[in-house]
Amino acid sequence: MRDLMQTIATCFEQVALFFPSGDPKIQKSFEQRAVYLDSRDYSREILADTLKEYHRNLGANSETLQMIEELRQKETLTVITGQQAGILTGPLYTLYKAMTTIQLAKEQREKLGRPVVPVFWVAGEDHDWQEIRETYLLNSEGKPISCLLPGDGGGESVGHQKVPDWETIEAQLIEMPDSEFRSSVLKQCRQLTEQAENLTHWFALTLQWLVHKWGLIFFDPMIPEFKRLAAPMYEQILKMHADVREALAERTNRWVELGFNPQIQPTGGEVNLFLSVPERRAILYSAESFYLRGQKEPMDLDTLNDLLSQAPEKFSPNVVTRPVIQEYLFPTLAYVPGPGELNYWAQLGGVFAKLGFVMPILFPRLSAVALTASWQKYLKKQGLTLADVNHGLQEQRNRLVREQDTLDIDDHFQRMREQIARGYAELKPLQEVHANVSDWLDRNEAKVKFQLDYLEKKVWQAQRKRCSDVLSRLQQLEDGIVPNHSRQERVLNPFSFVMRYGLSFVDRVAEIPIGDFSEHQILL
Repeated sequence: MRDLMQTIATCFEQVALFFPSGDPKIQKSFEQRAVYLDSRDYSREILADTLKEYHRNLGANSETLQMIEELRQKETLTVITGQQAGILTGPLYTLYKAMTTIQLAKEQREKLGRPVVPVFWVAGEDHDWQEIRETYLLNSEGKPISCLLPGDGGGESVGHQKVPDWETIEAQLIEMPDSEFRSSVLKQCRQLTEQAENLTHWFALTLQWLVHKWGLIFFDPMIPEFKRLAAPMYEQILKMHADVREALAERTNRWVELGFNPQIQPTGGEVNLFLSVPERRAILYSAESFYLRGQKEPMDLDTLNDLLSQAPEKFSPNVVTRPVIQEYLFPTLAYVPGPGELNYWAQLGGVFAKLGFVMPILFPRLSAVALTASWQKYLKKQGLTLADVNHGLQEQRNRLVREQDTLDIDDHFQRMREQIARGYAELKPLQEVHANVSDWLDRNEAKVKFQLDYLEKKVWQAQRKRCSDVLSRLQQLEDGIVPNHSRQERVLNPFSFVMRYGLSFVDRVAEIPIGDFSEHQILL
């Protein structure tokens, strides 16, 4: 399958059909998008009033509150990103998304000469417990350790889930390395955990603390006023569910024909909305009736619309319609996705058009790998690159173990094998004694060789133990740079570095240039 990020970085025209607001590398795309947004109307006063009240509850600073006030102005635009509400903000790429959004909004504010504010959509409606219940941090030995939420979520949205006792979290962080920042960071985390009303609130409080100086606005779609604002769009989606499915299928087929792997793969009958009863269930359409997944009772459109008017908080979008709800609520100049999101957004252009919108500019988040000073030093000492680490260091392990072999282990065993071969060759004349002697000699020689192979294996195991220091350093490189054999940004939690360096780590993230979509940045 083709690499979408590389395609966007080098030959955007090949995928331009799927990203109708234009190339994110060209400023003209942002200028044209701004003109389009100026032709649309938004419920700015309700948005600002509700966001202001929510952020007072978050304890937001004056810069964030000023950004919210700017939303009241007709000329104000937004740059938005979003993510599920993971433990302690989830993996590093959550922070990278937030910082890309902040930096892009700042950049476009200057270039367009008008207010552009950053917004983080906290996906608290999501009920995929497996996605958010676990995160990984590096312990004092440099190994990834799991931090896990108890329970199974019960199928309800994350925004309905209770925050665990801080002691439950802290007990899993006992192996974190000591540093001058550890105590103060843990104290802050405790305060935020005890303040939080649910997992969505906990996520927003924690990420806000990390990026507080940049004025990021947080959006919780489960707030009742926002649900009421979105209700007309839910009604439209219910009415046009067949058209939405058709538009998604058409664009997906063209995406596959172009050589890309579709992220959204419908199973049939999706209305692309959920209903909470209280567990979150997909609404399906079949045989001219609506159903909830896993239930048999049919509903008609009037029934669903009545429920929507009475209790809009029970409805929520899925992966197909959430971006459209966002477009309905906010003057979205650009959305900041990760690589997977970028792929499924490419399938949605027809859905946007069918519902009367144009998809925003898609500006991929920055991608980075953080390197501690000790990792940098050891990479240099061993003459290794990040590509070497990404491909696995087994070859380097074998080389280092052999370099420290001062006794010529292989030579000793090779000479022993030659001696055994000569010895058994000298016994060949004894075959005249009995017809079975030849077989006995072969089997006996095989046993001796087997034992020698076993001895050689044990000797090399002992040699590796003698080299444990150098091997552990290589393991630390893999655990830190490609933890669990995956990209660092997709596994490690930012608190692996915040506890080591304090908030100066976030300051370093803020210094990474955005807009290089084809390369991993290196954060030293």
